[in-house]
Amino acid sequence: MGILNFKRTYRNLMRLKEIIQVLTKHGFGHFVARLNLIRYVPGLGKLRLFRKKTLLTEASMPVRVRTVLQELGPTFVKLGQILSGRPDIIPDEYVQQFKLLQDRVPPFPVDQVFLAIEDEFDRPVKNIFRHFSDKALASGSMGQAHTAELPDGSPVIVKVRRPGIEKTIATDIDILQFFAELIEYYIEELRILQPTRIVKEFAKNMRKELDFTLEASYCEKFGTLLSDDPLISCPKVYWDYTSTNIIVLERLAGVNIGEIETLRQQGVDLPKLARVLSSSFMQQYFVEGLFHGDPHPGNILVTSTGKINLIDFGSVGHLTHDLKNQLSTVIIAIVKKDIRLIVEVYSDIGVFTEMPDKQKVTTDILELLDRYLGVPLVHLDMGKVFLDVFGLAREHKAILPQDFMLLVKSMATIVAIGRDLDPQFNLIQAASPHLQKIIRQKISPKHIFNQVFFNLWTLYNLLQALPSDLKELMRRLKKGKLQLTIKHEATHRDLIELDKIFQRIAYSIIGAAFIIGASIMATAGIEPKFKDISIYSIIGYVAGGLFITMAMFAGPKPMR
Repeated sequence: MGILNFKRTYRNLMRLKEIIQVLTKHGFGHFVARLNLIRYVPGLGKLRLFRKKTLLTEASMPVRVRTVLQELGPTFVKLGQILSGRPDIIPDEYVQQFKLLQDRVPPFPVDQVFLAIEDEFDRPVKNIFRHFSDKALASGSMGQAHTAELPDGSPVIVKVRRPGIEKTIATDIDILQFFAELIEYYIEELRILQPTRIVKEFAKNMRKELDFTLEASYCEKFGTLLSDDPLISCPKVYWDYTSTNIIVLERLAGVNIGEIETLRQQGVDLPKLARVLSSSFMQQYFVEGLFHGDPHPGNILVTSTGKINLIDFGSVGHLTHDLKNQLSTVIIAIVKKDIRLIVEVYSDIGVFTEMPDKQKVTTDILELLDRYLGVPLVHLDMGKVFLDVFGLAREHKAILPQDFMLLVKSMATIVAIGRDLDPQFNLIQAASPHLQKIIRQKISPKHIFNQVFFNLWTLYNLLQALPSDLKELMRRLKKGKLQLTIKHEATHRDLIELDKIFQRIAYSIIGAAFIIGASIMATAGIEPKFKDISIYSIIGYVAGGLFITMAMFAGPKPMR
């Protein structure tokens, strides 16, 4: 959606007005002014963008941004939560503030829950479930969960999507896309963050989160992946009761893995628990390439026998074959201290917004390795290690893949839980069997043969197509039809502006023509009439007014 194609519906304009007012209230009037946002919303022309300092505006910038996101509601809270996992693109002080964002959304009435279920299955709730709790087990911005029992007595969790949330999120995403494009156009210093890319990824994540069948599908996949491990499992999906708006899962027993004292009192072997948990996640990361993206303690339940139950698969990460290969290559390179190879993989993984200075990258990575290699793992602060790595990415203007960032966040959480369970927990020891498996696969004759065969096949296809491509190139060159297209972004924007100006002029001329014609018909007394005024004149005035209104809203984007 281009800047000039922003949907100026009543709903969007009212929401945009609310956002502008919240930004202004918290001292971001300069931001509103730089984006010329007032021009897009009728009735805000007299809004005071710059207020005297208040308690609201005296707080630090990160605190005020976090407050704005919290006040603007679920969609913006979710955006902040996602950005809290992107220390590669935003400074640490913002990351820490965004981590404080919570979905403080009160539960919606159980009557609406029943209505949603009955609309979905076309029968009363009492005919679907033997028992259904009126009290919400948990409530969030996307939906809320209730405990229930199926007709056969099976205990389940029923999660129902919040009514109207889809429209709310669609409106907010439209506005966020609009903001992102304005920021890239007007604010050069923020362009490096690639806001349109961030919003695009965010919109994709939100669409996934709104579809409960996707969460159910992931839950089923993890059930298959974990089926061979008797010490870890995930809920069964009841597909007959699951849809886009509703998901019904097996209700698993267990204590939050963060309640260490309770687990100790139950006689659970905590060091063994740490090993089982970390081993399972290392298998997910480095072998399967599909992993739980949000393994906070509330999503990991432990029974009195020490069995682990993973729940909530709303956030799942994927590692492509290439990314898994790159990660294993980095590990080999770190062991061998091959800085050149590390820099190459770093360059391949990161999306650089500018051409990197490889000499500087090499020096910085070498300093980072010198700082941490040789230090016993038990003495390493993994949080600080990850922050240093992300700081390096930010310094060299590299935006790392979202799933890679999700992997790091997930791994950092598992390391923290492992350390809480067992102070002597060793991540390398937990990861070694899985990494060795990947390395053996990587250097196996079969893998090397497959890689060589794939490269030769690609080269063969390229050489096969080369003669015909060269022939076509020479044919066009002889006929003078070879064209080289160069697109200058600033010129392209100016052409869009010019096109919009002519569109506004055209609407104005058509509107004026209708009004003039209507006036002529009114003075000529053309029949039929309504209260002494020609009906054709009335139609002409209305049509003219509509075209004049369209001209106002089709106006060009304000110039800087």
